[in-house]
Amino acid sequence: MAESAWSSHRIIARPGAAILEQAQQRNVPVHAMEIRGSANPSTLLALKRFLRSNQIELLDCHGNRDSTYGAYIKWLTGLPVVRSRHVTDPIRVDALRRLIWQKGNDGIIVTAGKIRQMLGDAGLAPADKVYVAVAGVDEERFSPARDGQALRAQLGIPADHVVLANVGMIRPDKGQLFYVQACRQLLQQHGNLTCIQLGAATGQTEGYRQEVLAAAGEDLTRERIRFLGYQSDIENWLAMADIVVVASVATEAQTRLVAQAFLMQKNIVATTVGGLPEMIEHERTGLLCTPGQPQALADAVQRLLQDKGLAEQLRTNAYSHARQYMSFDYMMHGMLQAYQAAARRAGRSLTACAA
Repeated sequence: MAESAWSSHRIIARPGAAILEQAQQRNVPVHAMEIRGSANPSTLLALKRFLRSNQIELLDCHGNRDSTYGAYIKWLTGLPVVRSRHVTDPIRVDALRRLIWQKGNDGIIVTAGKIRQMLGDAGLAPADKVYVAVAGVDEERFSPARDGQALRAQLGIPADHVVLANVGMIRPDKGQLFYVQACRQLLQQHGNLTCIQLGAATGQTEGYRQEVLAAAGEDLTRERIRFLGYQSDIENWLAMADIVVVASVATEAQTRLVAQAFLMQKNIVATTVGGLPEMIEHERTGLLCTPGQPQALADAVQRLLQDKGLAEQLRTNAYSHARQYMSFDYMMHGMLQAYQAAARRAGRSLTACAA
């Protein structure tokens, strides 16, 4: 079912957008389109023409500008429109935005229950119109059978070291500064510990990256804390980690990193930001702590280092939970149901999503 649905879909994005390159690498059909303003007639006409000529049955919009054009498409053509939201940032509301949220779509897909609650509290959407999508991942790619020893050896990390990993773009809301500060506390007590960070800064966050590197101090020069940059084969790097630390202080919804770590039987320490508590059950599948507090992160990691029985039980529980609720197939089944529900609200059905 999922294969037939996704074989007929298209990704529309602005020329040069990173998603176009990523999609092309995966042989996903794409269409580059200049999307100007929020009510540009040429953009709207080009979008209508593309949807009609490619017999598109549903439009899924990501972002405020895209969702505004989606609303026009819904009103002008009757095509089913879904709006997706991935972040837990505050939602700006004015008369036009309220109209677009309330009347400009047939369904809303969000990546955390907290976002659904925010929409309800703001009077933008009833709960039964909002689907909370899970962060599903590929079980074959993210498997506990993947061996990380060769990569450890390549990096010169001793076999007996416990490896802490933080993964994500280097920017303030991801909390790498607090991660590094927690690592430095732990390194004072544990000689067999290596801390890594996987991710890159943008031009706008390079200053923050320099601040984080400075905070690592001598542990950076001694390679006890290592910044390894962006890695596309994240599964291989997670394979060599023992504990994954999510230090976010804002924005986070449901990150696939949690599902990836669970499926690879890695321990998780995370903050209580956004949708993370929806993914991680404290002291059952992972450990949660207050955001913005390095000591809290360090204390949680310390528990796992000292209590091997707890660490093993958390990994076992997390793996079982992820196999049932965080697989790619489980995610796809839910997404297709959400699309069908949106189409029904618009008085249509989706042949591409038919079982």
